[in-house]
Amino acid sequence: MKKRFVSLFFIVSAMAFLSAESEGEKQFKANNPSGAAVLLESEIQRGEVSADTYNFLGLAYFQLGEYAKSIDAFERGMKSSYADRKKLCFNEGNVAYASGDYEKAENCFSLAVAVSPQMYSAVLNRANARLMQKKYGGALDDYKLYVASVPDDPQRDSIIRLISYLEEQLVFEEQEKVRLAEEQKRIAEENERMQAEIARREAEQAAAEAARKAEEEERRRKLLEEVANSLQQTDTTNMTAGAEEVLDYEYESELD
Repeated sequence: MKKRFVSLFFIVSAMAFLSAESEGEKQFKANNPSGAAVLLESEIQRGEVSADTYNFLGLAYFQLGEYAKSIDAFERGMKSSYADRKKLCFNEGNVAYASGDYEKAENCFSLAVAVSPQMYSAVLNRANARLMQKKYGGALDDYKLYVASVPDDPQRDSIIRLISYLEEQLVFEEQEKVRLAEEQKRIAEENERMQAEIARREAEQAAAEAARKAEEEERRRKLLEEVANSLQQTDTTNMTAGAEEVLDYEYESELD
């Protein structure tokens, strides 16, 4: 009975510790993020970690404008068995979005939605992150899901207008894809015709050059032939009789 009482005492004490606010959490709620961050880091070092310790730490760093430390705090919390990981993931996505890392923000919100599909705030924030990355199709799907799931949102009219713009944008992009495809086809056909024309002209030039060279070769051949013929000694007065002796057929006629 005594052992059971002691065990129950420790369980109650542990639950009281987990439910009690730490000094770091109190400082955060008192709007003192700088002091809260110091105290929360010390509490983590001592192993005094509650479900909200890393969340408050990440938010404290965020309020101080230290986005890298904020994200690091949330990611450290994701490794803690005490932490509310869905909340950490959601807040990390918000910090990533604020720092301009829209891809990381989208991934964080997607993880939160995967764990809790009814976390529509994550759906809306993911839509915004996708919009900033010009992922219009995914953003449109998320905005539609959000207004259907949260019909009484005060931003409903603005979101519906945004949905209309995105639908127009997607129609325009589809038309632009068709136009660009047709333009690329036209350019490819023109380039093919141009290449054929260039090849035809090159062939004509090559044929003309070959004809010119053949004509020049023929002219030279005839010239050489003429020169050779002019040098050939064929006069009967200069025909050799052998032994380098020239026969002279010229003589005075003795006939009267």
